[in-house]
Amino acid sequence: MTVARLRDALPRGHVRGDHNREIFFTISEVADRLQVAARTVRRWIKAGDLVVHRIGGVLRIAESDVRAFLALYREG
Repeated sequence: MTVARLRDALPRGHVRGDHNREIFFTISEVADRLQVAARTVRRWIKAGDLVVHRIGGVLRIAESDVRAFLALYREG
């Protein structure tokens, strides 16, 4: 799967009416959207390639961090 296709799997907008609000995903949501295993996402996190936030005792990944990760590994 190409990075461009992975990038297109993420939603484009923010919550309607609140453009300053960040969207957060679970590890499994990121894995589903990027069509990889959750284990792969955990490897990216452990390697320091993908930033993770602990919110309310659970791990969350900001949409902007996923986009930054994808930009780093863009093909071409």
